[in-house]
Amino acid sequence: LKPSPLASLTCLELGGIASSDVGLPRGALAVITGGPPGGAGDGATALVGHANLDLLSFTGSGATGQLLLHASAERLRPTSLELGGKGAMIVFDDVDVDAVVDWAMVGIFVTSGQICSATSRLLLHESIAPRLIEALVSKVNSLRTGDPLAADTQMGPLISAVQRDKVICAIQKAHSDGAMIAVGGAAPPPVAEGLEKGYYLAPTVLTSVPVSSSTWRDEIFGPVLAVATFATEAEAIDLANDSPYGLGHAVMSADEQRAERVGAALQAGNVWVNCNQPLWPQTPFGGWKQSGFGKEYGEAGLNEYLKHKTVTSARPGFSWAYYG
Repeated sequence: LKPSPLASLTCLELGGIASSDVGLPRGALAVITGGPPGGAGDGATALVGHANLDLLSFTGSGATGQLLLHASAERLRPTSLELGGKGAMIVFDDVDVDAVVDWAMVGIFVTSGQICSATSRLLLHESIAPRLIEALVSKVNSLRTGDPLAADTQMGPLISAVQRDKVICAIQKAHSDGAMIAVGGAAPPPVAEGLEKGYYLAPTVLTSVPVSSSTWRDEIFGPVLAVATFATEAEAIDLANDSPYGLGHAVMSADEQRAERVGAALQAGNVWVNCNQPLWPQTPFGGWKQSGFGKEYGEAGLNEYLKHKTVTSARPGFSWAYYG
């Protein structure tokens, strides 16, 4: 198990639990830390190049996923990839505004937007857009940013200065491309004394985002929500699916038949209806298109780690007598 060098503690704790609580045999699970943040340094290169590596499962960026897939291709090694996303949350005009605002925030501000399944695109029916944006901005303004270990914190910092600066550049690019900053922006939010050196960024909502812009199409991996509007159901589906990614989308509507119809039309491995982001260990999770292939969780996730063999047996002395 090779975690990101920027986020190794959870995997180290998992290794301890597997050894002490679960009782895995010594050496059955090895947690290997270190290496550059990109994940493709000497340690990772040595791992993926090793002849005894039978299977590779990777969660991370598309660029690194492509490098690892090339390395696996040379050895015809089974590989599963869970890569980036640019999820869309479609909101029709018959919803409960307060509930939808909460789900929209869950979809982008949990873990400060640093989650591949984030619904970082918000598609609003044009008749409800002004009212919902107003409610969203009001709720975002009250979001508590601070120490991620504090019980009352609702959003913590970004993982590194490099990632924070990338997100700031994305916000500035969005503004120059014509998007409006409804709340947040590139300036750091106020934080408690002692946290000034943290990599904090204000939760940001961008409106009037051009759907051809990089803000709408590229994964930002930060607390930035891009908002656009639609007029018809068909337009909403087209806008959601017009993406190189296909990891997770959401649809919000009081019309159950419409929600089911739209959900079936969305090109993603995961679709949430009138909710956002819940995952269950019993159900498979994985993406379509450039979000990767292969599954985690559920029976399908376990099957990724299995080799299938068919053994056919006959009693001794039996023959088809095909040749007489």
